[in-house]
Amino acid sequence: MTFSARTCWIAVLLAAATLTGCSSDPKPQAAPTGPPVIVPGTPGGPNKTVTALPSTAQTVDPDDVAFLSDMMIHHTQALQMAEWARTTASNARVKALADRIRVGQKPEIESMRQLLVKAGQTPPDLEHVQHMDHSKMPGMATRAELTTLQQARGKAFDELFLTLMIKHHEGAVTMSAEQLENGSDIRIGELAQEVSVTQTKEISTMKALQKEL
Repeated sequence: MTFSARTCWIAVLLAAATLTGCSSDPKPQAAPTGPPVIVPGTPGGPNKTVTALPSTAQTVDPDDVAFLSDMMIHHTQALQMAEWARTTASNARVKALADRIRVGQKPEIESMRQLLVKAGQTPPDLEHVQHMDHSKMPGMATRAELTTLQQARGKAFDELFLTLMIKHHEGAVTMSAEQLENGSDIRIGELAQEVSVTQTKEISTMKALQKEL
């Protein structure tokens, strides 16, 4: 083979290699994930980091959205009752329980808010929850019951607080069970499971306290 022919042959091979490299399919890219959301664990336990819900509205399960929105309102009422117990309860263990509820549920509300925002949803307005009637939501106290609790003192406050909070927690457990049955997002399911486990334990604690008063 002459020098000229060999040069032409090498050029052909190089051109073929170049075309092959250009036509090869790129490696598939991993689906983008949303920014992380911190989900609080059980009291005293570690927090969990989960990926936020997808931002496309069509991919968001309405049952998941309803759970997050309703539970934010539900938790907000619990925080109001727990705050009254912090200053009004006469029993030290009732006060300690109320503080535990406040410490546990406040960050859960923020986690739920973050999940809703990342999903492109509008979180509920929590500023005037105590002045609105949410009694149709499982376990929620009526405005009349809240007024009675706010005005109670001493042992009467402690007894009513435990009665209302037990019912309130039982409602949250019911709502969590509904999400676990009907929701589709595994991350929200984990949060619902945390709510259910924590509040079931607190129900047992409160029923024991009722016997001590």
